[in-house]
Amino acid sequence: MRRFIKGLAAIGLCAALMAVLPARAQTPVTVDVTQVITAAYPDVIAVVSVQDAAGAPVGGLAASNFAASDDSGPVPVVAAQAAVNADVGLAVVLVMDTSGSMAGSPMALTEEAAIRFVDSLLPRDGAIVISFADGVSAPSPLSADKQALAATLQGLQAGGSTALYDAVVAGAQAAKTAPLPRKVVVLLTDGQESGNRSAASMEQSLSEAAASGAPFFAIGVGEDINVPYLQDLANRSGGQFLAAPAPADIPAVYERIGFMLRSQYVVRMTLAAPADGGTSELTLSATAGDASASGSARFTRPGAPSTPTPTPRPTPEAAASTGDGGGPSPMLFALAGGIAALLVGGGVLGTRRIRRRRLRATASGPTQASHSYTPPPVATWTGPAAPSGRLTIVEGPDKGKSVPLGEHTVTLGSDADCKLSLADADGRVAGHHARIWLREGHFMLHHLAGGRYATVVGEKALKWAVLEDGDEIVIGPHRLRFEAVPPP
Repeated sequence: MRRFIKGLAAIGLCAALMAVLPARAQTPVTVDVTQVITAAYPDVIAVVSVQDAAGAPVGGLAASNFAASDDSGPVPVVAAQAAVNADVGLAVVLVMDTSGSMAGSPMALTEEAAIRFVDSLLPRDGAIVISFADGVSAPSPLSADKQALAATLQGLQAGGSTALYDAVVAGAQAAKTAPLPRKVVVLLTDGQESGNRSAASMEQSLSEAAASGAPFFAIGVGEDINVPYLQDLANRSGGQFLAAPAPADIPAVYERIGFMLRSQYVVRMTLAAPADGGTSELTLSATAGDASASGSARFTRPGAPSTPTPTPRPTPEAAASTGDGGGPSPMLFALAGGIAALLVGGGVLGTRRIRRRRLRATASGPTQASHSYTPPPVATWTGPAAPSGRLTIVEGPDKGKSVPLGEHTVTLGSDADCKLSLADADGRVAGHHARIWLREGHFMLHHLAGGRYATVVGEKALKWAVLEDGDEIVIGPHRLRFEAVPPP
């Protein structure tokens, strides 16, 4: 199980590290229709993800790259543009596991990653926060106020069991009623349903997610997770399962989800089918260079089905002859009918992906591309007076070098663009090895490098640390001392 989860994470993180590539470089491609928005029916909007063979989003597509059809035949594509350029607001429902196992580093990393995710939303977007442990919290109001959302996230406290199924239902219902057209649920958990805390069953939670009109991005942290359930949740809703084998992987997973959402397309069409509450299957094809693929989704058209008029049946008395040589004279019967229900206001339904087809192009194979990882940005200090400090190299080849610490992030490493550049004679200092920034009045240290590199604080190799006055940090042959500078 451990090898399986780590393999899934490796695939997901590699895709997150790749930039959007030009359309001509993609072969083959895959297409996912993650949502069909019917609020202005018969004008509909399909939210579409187009990815290359490596899972990286395909950029630079226009309306001419898309073709559409429904049950009645071809449908003209009116317009297509990148979601970040479209005037279509996004509602994100953040469903956060706050059970006891999330206490400490997992909770801190999740809060930090979720805050950065919220910071990346556009002004027209909004977010809702739901937490769950023994029970499920009431959803916070949909808000575009990033400071208020950050305060809500920072106020989460870990403790209790895991009411996972009820949390999925709550997330689905919050997304379904959110007033913005695009919707997505980002659920994070480090466990599975425990303690029989949920009133909903597993199947009920999956059905609610499938009917919500929002794809679920299900993040599973660690190894004590129900992988089949999270995969089923993602598949039924048209979303994706992403594994974070360790808490330190959480920030990159949130970054990947934000990257994917920013890389989606909004495709507009006008359908001919009536607004009668029936179902349609919408298929979208995308052509990128010499490759093409298609994806489909079923959705429910707005309105309500018409009540059929019953066929009258004659009674025995009505079948009797009238006599006098005349033929039978059937009686007229009153016809029973029903009044059709009022049209249901613009719903967003049926985002469950039905199928996804991958068509290989005539080219010999996919074009390979590699991109270096840029760590996600961190928020700068917004308080009235930023605390300050100093980092000094007290031992090693660069002894005596120092750098002031304040409201701006300081990067440490062997690359010349680092704020504090460290000599790397023996190969133990990475190009971008670590960084220090200010958060809530404290200086945070984040180890950036992987593999054989280490950042040691207090004789212990760490990924994250809250620095205190006098702490010593060891990076390769260098020993550095952190000193807090009292405010003037």
